[in-house]
Amino acid sequence: MTRDHATDLGRSRFVLLTTFRATGEPVPTPVWIVGDSSRPGGHLAILTNLDSGKVRRLRRDPTVTLIPCNPQGQTGTSARLVHGRAEVVTDPDVVSRVWTSVRRKYAVEHLVIRLLGLVRPAWRRWDGPQAVLRLALDPEEN
Repeated sequence: MTRDHATDLGRSRFVLLTTFRATGEPVPTPVWIVGDSSRPGGHLAILTNLDSGKVRRLRRDPTVTLIPCNPQGQTGTSARLVHGRAEVVTDPDVVSRVWTSVRRKYAVEHLVIRLLGLVRPAWRRWDGPQAVLRLALDPEEN
């Protein structure tokens, strides 16, 4: 994956993150995504609750796929699927840095969610322990 592809994904408003169950069944989830400035080389980051299903699945199998999508998870016909691996990071400094990036990139969405109280079922609550999914995209996909 070239750095340009990582940059394009990082600029997307939403990406469809697919993780995999133990049976191999894919579980696609539309998520917010930001660039991970703490790591060079095209890394991306996703903020999630530590107790989420994504985290449980990734601890067993770090394989992921990503594709730009809309908030409902629908992808465009020209969108390109990319493969990668995710690392679950719970370091408070990393979580704080990614939270700052998320709040900056998604300021309007974050404000609307807070004002309208739209936290369930479409949005998970953000009051529990957090984790960062640090994504490394496969380099052979040029």
